[in-house]
Amino acid sequence: MAAAAALYCTLWHWAVVASLHQEFIEEILSPSFGGMIAFVKESEALIEKGQQERLRSEEGGPSVPLLVRGFSSTWKQAVETLSHDVMRSFTNFKNGTSIIQERGSDEDRTISTICKYAGSNGALTQLIQYYHRFHKILSQPPLRNLPVCSELINLHHLMVELKKHKPNF
Repeated sequence: MAAAAALYCTLWHWAVVASLHQEFIEEILSPSFGGMIAFVKESEALIEKGQQERLRSEEGGPSVPLLVRGFSSTWKQAVETLSHDVMRSFTNFKNGTSIIQERGSDEDRTISTICKYAGSNGALTQLIQYYHRFHKILSQPPLRNLPVCSELINLHHLMVELKKHKPNF
């Protein structure tokens, strides 16, 4: 009985740590990528409810072009800043590295397979996953013919560039 209680406490502790870790990752991505993340979450909710036609309101609006162009023009500097801030904030390089990239569950098998170098829950992989989801949303019928879609950064190119920020200790 005592062993079961100890195991439960340990599992609970790790669940809390994992939750806080994920929350921290969302927070550090938010300043630079929060607009895209919010768009992805809102759009996926509409798609899940079968309301793709509501994405059509984005078609004529400025948000999609602003998101695409904003990402294209700022992502490299934002990732550089994010990497430096995290590594500077965590004097224990192992902790900093786990924030930047961490091994975890296979939430999205396609992206996790492609991103073996980064794991599945680190900030860089979260960014890749959000950007992949952003691509998928922009491939939906109401949005796929937008001229700005041709300005999207290639996902493979993004992954290659982000791999450069993988700490090797």
